[in-house]
Amino acid sequence: MKKTESTDSRSLKTFYLYVAVVVTIIIISLIIKGILIIQHSKFNSAHDFVLAVTQNNNVKEIIAFHPQVPAVAVLTIEDVKMSYPTLIREYGITPDAYLQVGNAADVNPDVTAFMWSSVLHTENWQSDLTIIDKVRLTLFAKSVTTNNKTNEAILLAAQAPQMDTTITNALTDQDIADENITIQIINATDISGFGQRLSRTLTNMGANVVEVSTAQNVQNKTTVQYYGDSSYTVNKIQKLLDVKPMSITRQPIANIIITLGTDEQKTKSF
Repeated sequence: MKKTESTDSRSLKTFYLYVAVVVTIIIISLIIKGILIIQHSKFNSAHDFVLAVTQNNNVKEIIAFHPQVPAVAVLTIEDVKMSYPTLIREYGITPDAYLQVGNAADVNPDVTAFMWSSVLHTENWQSDLTIIDKVRLTLFAKSVTTNNKTNEAILLAAQAPQMDTTITNALTDQDIADENITIQIINATDISGFGQRLSRTLTNMGANVVEVSTAQNVQNKTTVQYYGDSSYTVNKIQKLLDVKPMSITRQPIANIIITLGTDEQKTKSF
């Protein structure tokens, strides 16, 4: 009888130990997953954030979140076909992330409701946003007053005179605009208009581009040089071009000089 009780006791202890090990592994896995999700988060509530909403690989909306104001600006794209690469390359609109919906009816002009739907459809709507990004953007949109929410429809292919102003007003990064750092762009590639493409992208962000020129000789490597202290504008350019900026001690024509080399010819950033 005592043997049976002893055996049962050992079996029960083994079971509890097994359960404890499994629970510990699950908790550790959840913690690691949570850390990885946070590390891959894109939205920084201290800075502006631009989201492209796509359907069937065509851009339907551009949503700009402006935490400093706070405000939300929506640009509804009326073009029937507007691919993500075309939006970037031809119109200088470079989103920080994308969200692909299933049907056109999923696109909701109410940003709060739309972002909450993106949380609920995490498994079905493709995106490079994390679940944390979606929740935070939902809460931010909810906190914005109605007066600070705008929605304008644009037809990019029409090239209307006021279109550039509408885009810049919606997408200007207030931190970049406030810094107002002068930028010079030198096109050292053999692609005509390459420097102007980058200029349009930076201008849409609110940057102060003072000169775009063409180098006499082709340069292989893209460089970013800045005079004075590093800045949010410099960091934004570094992220856009994936080039480490270099500090210079001599005052140039502009505080930031970007020389575009042939290594940027296949860029997807502008």
